[in-house]
Amino acid sequence: MVERKLIKFYKNEATRMIAKCEWTTCAWRCMLSTNSRTSSWQISSFIQEHTCPPRRDNRLVTAKRVAEKYEKFILANPSWSLERMRQTIQEEMFADVSIPKLKRAKSIVLQKALDSTKGQYKHLYSYQEELLRSNPGSTVVIKRDTEGVDHVFQRMYICLDACKRGFKAGCRKVVGLDGCFFKGATNGELLCAIGRDANNQMYPIAWAVVEKENNDSWDWFRDLLSRDIDVEDGLDRVIRRRNGEALRYRAKAPCMTLFNLAKAGLAKRTPQGAQGIMQTDPSLWSGAWFRLGSNCDSVDNNMCESFNKWIVEARFYPIITMLEAIRRKVMVRIQQNRTKAESWNTLICPNILKKVNSYITLSSSCHAICNGQHQFEVQHFANRFTVDLSKKQCSCRYWQLSGLPCPHAISCIFYKTNSLAQYIAPCHSVAEFKKTYTYCLQPLEGMTSWPVSNRPPLKAPGYVRMPGRPKKERIREPTEKPKSTRQISRVGTVIRCRKCKQIGHNRSTCDKRNGPAPNTANSGAAPSAPTHHSQAAPKAPSHHEPVHAPAHTDIVQSNTQESTTTSKKRKAAQMSTKKMLCSSAKASVHTTVRGQAQLNLNANAPLSQASSSVSINLTGGNAEGSVSAQAPVKRAKLPPRRRATQQQ
Repeated sequence: MVERKLIKFYKNEATRMIAKCEWTTCAWRCMLSTNSRTSSWQISSFIQEHTCPPRRDNRLVTAKRVAEKYEKFILANPSWSLERMRQTIQEEMFADVSIPKLKRAKSIVLQKALDSTKGQYKHLYSYQEELLRSNPGSTVVIKRDTEGVDHVFQRMYICLDACKRGFKAGCRKVVGLDGCFFKGATNGELLCAIGRDANNQMYPIAWAVVEKENNDSWDWFRDLLSRDIDVEDGLDRVIRRRNGEALRYRAKAPCMTLFNLAKAGLAKRTPQGAQGIMQTDPSLWSGAWFRLGSNCDSVDNNMCESFNKWIVEARFYPIITMLEAIRRKVMVRIQQNRTKAESWNTLICPNILKKVNSYITLSSSCHAICNGQHQFEVQHFANRFTVDLSKKQCSCRYWQLSGLPCPHAISCIFYKTNSLAQYIAPCHSVAEFKKTYTYCLQPLEGMTSWPVSNRPPLKAPGYVRMPGRPKKERIREPTEKPKSTRQISRVGTVIRCRKCKQIGHNRSTCDKRNGPAPNTANSGAAPSAPTHHSQAAPKAPSHHEPVHAPAHTDIVQSNTQESTTTSKKRKAAQMSTKKMLCSSAKASVHTTVRGQAQLNLNANAPLSQASSSVSINLTGGNAEGSVSAQAPVKRAKLPPRRRATQQQ
């Protein structure tokens, strides 16, 4: 394998083994055997020279070999794409491997990792005691399923002491809540509570493993979280709605005036969309109704989405390994932010300064006039706002809502001074950022050193079906292109009914639109005078007996209006190349000399568009009438997918 040659074993017996190069003209050969003097294997003959070129179709590169060589890489990056993995193997091992072989190799590695960590649920009580021992003041709650007799795990809540103390010390009183699915063998979902530090970055507060995301699990999580962060009147706000671009302007509107302007603009562009949005309560998602004092103008939940992306690799692991990976990432993040804050030489955090600088640029369109004290009147395009610098208030409410001076206020501040630091809320300062990351997580011992719990070990929960129908495709953004499909679009196709030849419907719904067709009628013959017949002649029809024509089983006699020849003429060109369905019917009438009779015959072929009719008048003697009908065989409709495949 190192020399990139393909070796084939021709003999593999108990006492000898012969290996040869698979290349036809290559002389490389090795023979191993045992002898009477020793039981070990010895090389009997060996031709070392290779005359073949390097091979990329080496069958010795098996899935097991790939799993052994790249085990550490796969465990460190479970989401390693198969195409990148294939390129790496081609460069390092000079071998072409198939995608199924790579899938088997990854499954071998992941299954080995899962097997080695089986039974982690029975160590959860020991993990709980280790967390409480190493981080005093933390909250770690484990809840088991009380419905069954066995001790089955249900939920686990973790809020470490350093996280909740850091949140209460320097973060704003706004918490984002969200949940995400596990990607490995662990059943359930992960709920998280994320705060915002002074630099407008995520700050993990608490996380929990629950069986599913429902009202009961959320109430349980919020109740424990409210006790840890001392929230008496509930959390400030949580917005989990994905706002579109048009809705975002309304959601971020800080006052009723701007909200109504955005509402009018949305109604002008999309009236139906504006009507649908107003069916919800805007106080739940619009900044115009937010309470003052939180110093946060965010209307989305991107912090939680960032946290879910941040721990995506940990979500592949079993429960204890996953929780430990999250705890270690939080511990490293606190240390990195502490080090980063030491290099800042400004009073305000860098991300906040970037936002303020953008507001300074927007203030060029604001024209302020002063009343002689600290009150100003600001003209911003067609709108007018009032600003009070002494109270740090603006009638647009953005200054009070976010803690940052809005463009209207900045134009008034520049009227007096160029310093903005004293007009920015203290929660955005570097000092508050350092307070948040003053508290650090304490390290943990290994699993072998954890305390042994006296409680009965927990068992792994069974599979829990999540509410709703499983989604096969992700939700696409309004501006994103739809998913390509091979099925041919039928938009704009004119549908014509085969029954009535009208457009707009097909034959299956024709009766619903136009009513069912009248039932078929029996053909009859006009009465003739009773006469005497010869011995060979059949009895002539009487005045009250219709003449019945013995027809073929596929023929339906009818004298309705639908039995016309228009469809037969219309399809005459196509019927010459299609398989024909033929049927016939005959009838005969005998009368006496100078007798009179009339014969009417109609024939229809089932499921066809063709019919035929014959009318014969008899004035004497014997006569015979016949009728035949022809129609193409009806072709069964294929499913849309099979039809598209045949068309291709």
